[in-house]
Amino acid sequence: MIWAAMMSIDKLLLLIAVIQFSFVLVEPEEAANIGAAARAMNTMGHSDLRFVRPKTDHLGEKARVLAHGSQHILEEAKVYDDLSAALHDIDLACATTARHRLEKHHYVSIRELPEVLRSKGEAVTRVALVFGGERSGLSRQDIAMCDLLTTIPQSCTYPSLNLAQAVMVFSFVFSEAQTTVQIKDQRLNREPMPTPQYASLKDSTLQLMQRIGLNDRAQTYVIKALARLAAEDLYLIHNIRASIDRTIDRLSEKR
Repeated sequence: MIWAAMMSIDKLLLLIAVIQFSFVLVEPEEAANIGAAARAMNTMGHSDLRFVRPKTDHLGEKARVLAHGSQHILEEAKVYDDLSAALHDIDLACATTARHRLEKHHYVSIRELPEVLRSKGEAVTRVALVFGGERSGLSRQDIAMCDLLTTIPQSCTYPSLNLAQAVMVFSFVFSEAQTTVQIKDQRLNREPMPTPQYASLKDSTLQLMQRIGLNDRAQTYVIKALARLAAEDLYLIHNIRASIDRTIDRLSEKR
């Protein structure tokens, strides 16, 4: 079962890597939401942003400020007069909604959407995620132009996610093959780690523990634990050890 689940995840990641996602904002009204949406897309590895009849300047100062390092997404975004034109090169369009409509629709949860797209195989390579304006969302006509109606499940019906938050959620869900976990802590690694090798660090740590009177059992435990640490943690231990040694030296000089 675990192997089957791993294979399923691998297939999903491969699919996400192949599909190109376009984020289409229909009649967005708030410049701040536009900028924040561009930032969300950029951080998750997406770049294709499209506007349909925007009611605010997507290149204005407020949008640029909220984009924060993602202004190029706004600058490269295309603007269309109608949704049909914005979807001209799209294989499958997914309309997003936060509420159930009066018309009968089949709603696909965002949790299910990746698997739905995977099931299309190579027949679908360009997918549009279509978002409505902040006040009323997508019109019936806009929804009719889309192939699927998808939603983000919520614990309550109100308040709903705003436009930028919804874009962030969809950006993240379809970003696994494009993003990486930032495990390198720049606060610790602004300077390269000094040259002493692991053996040297182990010896100096032993000397410090003996200096402060730590018992043999505790010393053994610490040394064994050092062997399980990665480079980032060893660097941290090196800095802590050196700092303690300097502090003890200063205190000894004052006596």
